This record gives sequence, structure tokens and C-alpha cells, in this order.
Amino acid sequence: MKAAFKMNVTNKTAKLFLEGDEEATAIVYKNYRSLLYFIIATYLNQKEDCDDVYQNVFLKILSKRNEVNDPSSLHSYLCAMAKNEAIDYAKKRSRELNSDLLEDMCAANEESQLDYFLPYDLTKEEKKIIGYRLTFGLSWQEVSELVGIPTATVKFRYVQAIKKIKGVYKDEKN
Repeated sequence: MKAAFKMNVTNKTAKLFLEGDEEATAIVYKNYRSLLYFIIATYLNQKEDCDDVYQNVFLKILSKRNEVNDPSSLHSYLCAMAKNEAIDYAKKRSRELNSDLLEDMCAANEESQLDYFLPYDLTKEEKKIIGYRLTFGLSWQEVSELVGIPTATVKFRYVQAIKKIKGVYKDEKN
């Protein structure tokens, strides 16, 4: 049975690659393309995204060659880096898309979808903070940047909004 991904990279070529040899770099780049693309494509759907991540992997490995001590571990290092870069890219892309979606929801002047999901007596700002923090899992700093207020204020308003929600929930139960 023939291997789906044939890497014709010897230890000698890997060693030369790690030392910065241009010819060895071209060989590694060419021979690992299919395998790394396959790894990346398992996490991403768009060809353009795969291209970007593949380029990022090689730029990163070129800048971190000195961290690979053993040429025989180059294969594992490249595969792990491709996987990690693809996962990071997918998370970042998902967060951007979700953030854009929430921005679109909040931008509408009529009753927004946030009013449907958060029908409590919250201000639009409080709904944004709750949405960014709980729905999309953004950090306090990211929420602060998106809402345009200091992090400490975001945290305070978040706590106040949660208290309002708990108060409404408590009243509904009684």
C-alpha cells in the first residue's frame, strides 16, 4: 500500500533545513505541502484560509528553526505546528464572525435580537456586555475595546446587569 503523503526529506536534508540552507528549505516546503495542507484543511473550510495558515506555518518554522534540536523531530514539529496554527486561526475567525454578528444585532435601531434573548430591563450597553461576555466568551479586555469603555467599568456594569437579571428571575419564581 502506497502512503498518501510521501515525505522525501532525509535527516540530512532536515538538518540542512534547520541550519538555514535554501535548497533544503525548498525541499522541505515542497515535500510537506500535501501533508500540512491536509492537517490544516481538517480544521478550516476555505482554501484561502488554508493557504494563509500554510504560509504562517512556514514563516513560523523559519523564524523558530533553532528551537528544533533534533532533525528527526522536524516531521512531528511541522505537523504539530500546522495543527496548532489551524486551530488558532479557526478560533480567531470564529470569534471575528461571532463578533461581527453581535455587532450587526446591536446596530439595528428597531428591537434587536438581543432584546429577544435578553428581555430583561437592561440597557443596550448592558446587553452588549452580557452578549459579548457570555455568548461569545470574550475576555474583559476584548469587551472593553468593543464597547469603548474601561475594563473596570465593563466589569462593574456586567455585575450590575447580572444582578438585574437575577432580580427579575427571582420575581418571576415568586
